[in-house]
Amino acid sequence: MYPYFANFKSPRLAQLLLISAWIFASVHAAAEPMTVLRATELKADRYIDAASLAQLSAGQTVESIKVEAGWVQIKSGDKTGWVRALAVKGSNTAQIATASSLDSGRSGNNNSMVTTGIRSVPKASRHALIIGIGEYSVNGVTPLKGVTHDMQSARVISQAMSIPEENITYLRDSKATASEIRRGIQDLDARVRPGDRVFVYYSGHGTRWLDTSRNNNGQCMEGLLASDGYAVTNIEMSDLLSPIAKKTDKLMVFYDSCHSGGIANQPLRTRSINLAGTSLTPKFSNLSLEACAKPSNMRTRSISTELGSKGIFPENIVSIAASRPDEVSFDNPLTGGMATVAWRDCMLGKAKDLDQSGSLSVEEITSCAQVNLTQSLANQPDILGQNMTIGGNKAFIPSFQVASIAPEPVVTLQTAQPTSANAPPASNTPAPALVAPSATPSLPQPTLQSVKPRDLLAQIHAQRDASRTLSSLANPKRMRILQDPLRLSVKSERAGYVYVALAGSDQKSLYLLFPNSLDGNNRIEANQTIELPKSGWRITAAGPKGVNTVLVLVSDSPRDLSQLDGEKAGPFLKTLLNTEGKSKLQWLLANSENQDQQACQTGGAKRNLLVGQDCSDGFASALVEIEEVEAK
Repeated sequence: MYPYFANFKSPRLAQLLLISAWIFASVHAAAEPMTVLRATELKADRYIDAASLAQLSAGQTVESIKVEAGWVQIKSGDKTGWVRALAVKGSNTAQIATASSLDSGRSGNNNSMVTTGIRSVPKASRHALIIGIGEYSVNGVTPLKGVTHDMQSARVISQAMSIPEENITYLRDSKATASEIRRGIQDLDARVRPGDRVFVYYSGHGTRWLDTSRNNNGQCMEGLLASDGYAVTNIEMSDLLSPIAKKTDKLMVFYDSCHSGGIANQPLRTRSINLAGTSLTPKFSNLSLEACAKPSNMRTRSISTELGSKGIFPENIVSIAASRPDEVSFDNPLTGGMATVAWRDCMLGKAKDLDQSGSLSVEEITSCAQVNLTQSLANQPDILGQNMTIGGNKAFIPSFQVASIAPEPVVTLQTAQPTSANAPPASNTPAPALVAPSATPSLPQPTLQSVKPRDLLAQIHAQRDASRTLSSLANPKRMRILQDPLRLSVKSERAGYVYVALAGSDQKSLYLLFPNSLDGNNRIEANQTIELPKSGWRITAAGPKGVNTVLVLVSDSPRDLSQLDGEKAGPFLKTLLNTEGKSKLQWLLANSENQDQQACQTGGAKRNLLVGQDCSDGFASALVEIEEVEAK
């Protein structure tokens, strides 16, 4: 697709273009003074938590004074104050866009926000609970010497997920009794607000015991073994986490433990395995009958499955387990839990961007970790395998970064027995770019195919808060080439800001349609229906035949799309589809333009809840498909 204006005559362009755009209303070049693009507050200083001097309306005329690091000082009537650069438009718009970057003052202190590597800006809306138990107060439970390393690894993962230190709670050894674990989760629930993001990590022994209270069939219950010897069952954990999951846009839970003592169908108890001069310890302790140490007598109750049964959207849950329910996970006293170490290292650089989307999903990170795990245990004939599983949203991106592209398809080592002697490993079969999330845990099987523009929009859609309702309809759904104009209606249950991107039917182009250089007022009120395009611009089908994919996104806070790389296509932006361009598109649409502000970064008791909406990364989205057909 290449949008063009009415005076373009090239028939070759007409063949190549997906849509055409004509200006049918007179647009006057804005001169100083400036025009307010969207309703915004006039601030006393260039911080979102500064005092509000006045409310400015879209279309209002103001006088600009100077530009500083993404803010513009303006005069409105008898008041002088500051507004965000992207909220106004004038003859110095290019200068303003260039200045829309991190401040070197209080709002940008010691933050990393670059176009490569992990963008680790702390966010007050991110929280973590890290539980590590290596020493138990009851007899007969093998110590786990590597847990001390796991605590640090989980801290590093939390920081990469933009969780500020003051929002991380640690429960270690004697502090991680069953009652303290319950209290820790309840305290987490008390401080989490709607739209926040939460990471819960556990490293320690898993356990199983005969569940006579629930059935008479000799089934075993699974749980996490607290330091005082009491177990917190997976069912109880899901009950504790459920109110948190209902509020968060994403809840990610990582268990580095196991629920089985079985190696080669034999009870393992406390037997260790020698590896590279050290002893690996199984992260399992049996509380009752010998039968519950065997994998054959297993009734799985994964945390994602339990949360799913409570009505939590699978798109908003991510559960990562160090092993399948009938397998053992191992502790290395020198480095920590083998699954934790592998996942941490893959998240921080070892994983490859297998689908060339410009980001790393949970599935790609876990697949990389699985390769490392399998290689580490390859020379242990007594170990049938340790296979990590994922439940919920495998497409979740825990940390935005420009990832290394795999130079060629990387085949994950076989982690499950094929269905027949001639069947290839599951990882050899490319998965669809976006599969509907399922609460049922499964092995990672990332796609090895390069994403097309429509798949990239689907991946952005996968990061949404699925509990939010957004209605977006196209009329017509089948557009006749060179005849039918595009019409979209958008209705959101929440107030916010509308963004529209289009992946063309040529499967090669991706455009940001709204807001655009002609229309920057993308504010929508709660339960308001807006019709796009608005007066002043129009989009008409121009081929080729095929299906267009439109992403409609409504975010709580504005997005700073001035940093997007691309080329102008009339009033629209044709985004670059190289690795960094795709990464930027995902990152900028998924993160608030105010993330550089201290009020958005300071957590703990100092968190400024009054500016929570301005800091929010949360969004709703919808994917709309529109077919283009030849006119008859």
